[in-house]
Amino acid sequence: MINSKRLTRRGLLAIGAASAGSLLLAGCGTVVAPQPAAEPAEPAPEAETAYTPVTIENCGFTITYDQPPQRAISLSQQSTELMLALGLQDSMVGTAFLRDSVPPDQQAAFEQIPILAEKYPSHEVILGAEPDFIYAAFVSAWTREDVAGPRDALLELGIASYQTASNCKEGKVVVEDVFEDFLNIGQIFGIAERAEEYVDGLRARLEEIRAKTAPADPKVSVFIYDSGGDTPYAAVGSGILNALVEEAGGVNIFADVEGLFGTVNWETVVERNPDVIVLLNAPGWSTAAEKREYLESTEALSSIKAVQNKHFVEVLFTATQAGIRTVDAIETLANGFYPE
Repeated sequence: MINSKRLTRRGLLAIGAASAGSLLLAGCGTVVAPQPAAEPAEPAPEAETAYTPVTIENCGFTITYDQPPQRAISLSQQSTELMLALGLQDSMVGTAFLRDSVPPDQQAAFEQIPILAEKYPSHEVILGAEPDFIYAAFVSAWTREDVAGPRDALLELGIASYQTASNCKEGKVVVEDVFEDFLNIGQIFGIAERAEEYVDGLRARLEEIRAKTAPADPKVSVFIYDSGGDTPYAAVGSGILNALVEEAGGVNIFADVEGLFGTVNWETVVERNPDVIVLLNAPGWSTAAEKREYLESTEALSSIKAVQNKHFVEVLFTATQAGIRTVDAIETLANGFYPE
């Protein structure tokens, strides 16, 4: 990628101070990787000869790869699971910030990868793993100097980066934004065909769900309850959760509010009177059971149709984030919205 040889920590720092001849920046946030050094490093020659240089635009950064990354770090549940789903564990030198266990079929591969930290690792720990690529779900990985740090600064160290596309999109997120991550990572690592096959499978499942919910008329109205008691925090109209609800055949009662999440008020929830309430289950933070108890024990909320009919749908918070669980979450929602 940035260099065909493994970069040592000292080498990373040296690259940051090197002249423009060792790393060519083409425009703001754009890096063009130099040609491999004279002594080719492993992996196998067939992987290198088959690789076609690729340019990826992601969250305002455009990076050109001359070879696939060999020492990747994933800094979220979603990025870790996506890379494992595409069989990239041998290209990973670290992972961090997993909220839940990976799926059972990924456990053996996951155990091969060093866990750098329970949450975000420090900047020093990240550099100590000698990465050439960092994949994070959230912008906080880059905005915090004590974590990965700014993406342009990482480029100066010869470290490319990628962020979950739906978490930096301007405007309304759609499920195709989730699939974009699979396809981009596939191109970056030289496994485009594998990624396309994976996405084709997800799209086929999604079409089956759409066919089942399409006849529903009218669509159920939905309140997506994230957290909070007296002041509820809800998924609103621009984020991935709104997209999941729509794909499942529902209508978000706060679809008219811009943003991913927002603070709302119970008076408006009562007024808009949802048919269904989606309870995000975040163990250790805000469980579905806690939210349901609050709804059913608060007299002022007793007139809401969903509360009266006990029409709640629980979804694991991890499953609602863009990644391999996205279509699973849509299916869970659709079955909950239309149990008949």
